[in-house]
Amino acid sequence: MKKYFQIFLVLAITLSVIGLARTGPAWAGMFQPAASDPVLYSPLIPANIDNAPLAAKYTITEDGLYNVGGVCLFEVDFKDPDGTKKLKIDADAEIPLEESTKVPFSGEGELFFPGCHFVHYKQDKVVNPMLTEDASTKVCFGANPDFEMRMYYYLDTPANGSPVWAEITSNLEDNGRLICSTAPYTGVYMPAGKLKPRPGSEEAGANPLFPGGVGGSVLPPPASISFSESGTYAVGGVCIIRAIYKVDGLSNDVYVAYPEEDTETVPFPGTDQGNLLYFPGCHVIHYRDADLKEQMNKVEEEGEWEICFAARPGKEMTIYYYQDDLDDVTPPWVPLNTTTADGLACAKLVDFTAIYTPAGR
Repeated sequence: MKKYFQIFLVLAITLSVIGLARTGPAWAGMFQPAASDPVLYSPLIPANIDNAPLAAKYTITEDGLYNVGGVCLFEVDFKDPDGTKKLKIDADAEIPLEESTKVPFSGEGELFFPGCHFVHYKQDKVVNPMLTEDASTKVCFGANPDFEMRMYYYLDTPANGSPVWAEITSNLEDNGRLICSTAPYTGVYMPAGKLKPRPGSEEAGANPLFPGGVGGSVLPPPASISFSESGTYAVGGVCIIRAIYKVDGLSNDVYVAYPEEDTETVPFPGTDQGNLLYFPGCHVIHYRDADLKEQMNKVEEEGEWEICFAARPGKEMTIYYYQDDLDDVTPPWVPLNTTTADGLACAKLVDFTAIYTPAGR
């Protein structure tokens, strides 16, 4: 799987992520709890932020800024000029979610998993806390302006033997994009967020025009669908899929595909012709007899598929695709023969599992 860019610079909340399955960070899949456990993920910190090196696990013995698995930023300033204190810190983002979700939490809002884990050493022994006379430490996670953010931690070895989440003083930095706190304790740190009431509403997240809940008579279609019969299907208000099955056992998954890490790196030759990609697109995945098919119509004629997006007024529309079979990406973006009529730009699908996005000029 591949990491998805979030609108906000946040670590692993994918908040969106917060939640992120394939809507979520690639490596956060390592932490997936049971399906029955609702878990929020914090957006990932980009690998290049402040040029901090990126690794899932560190043994830190030098001052600096460290990007821990894209989950948090950790900064340390050791106060041991001659090295006699033998200070070091193990930092990782590998504490299983199952373990952290068992720790009682009674704080404000919801925890955003995963967190970061720090083990402090002095004279080759674990210490808790790391005294300020030995080192100053700071950990930062992504923050979302729609949430009131706080920071929590629990100890690896609490005195009473039972870990519990406790709040630690925190503050917003980097124009509200990061929430940071000191990290002197040996344990796990994690942000939490409570949805802010929007202006004009009395409850968090409520639409002031429809305070009783979702209002209006028009709701968008689901952003992810599965079907196994010929027909026309709307996906998230973004695209329309028309499928004609000619053999038994076919099915499709289609979901709205927001820009992701690969999207940014796949070459787009349309730029030379003045084209601009209009995200999001749609990812169409083919199956036969419940098995993923990398290519359709290879041995026999199995079906026909068409995809349509809204045509932008005054723009010459072209639908592009690149092959993405969930494991590998085959660049570049390739244009399709596109027809525009009745406000829709439509094209026949290729025979591959692929991501499709419209472009205009």
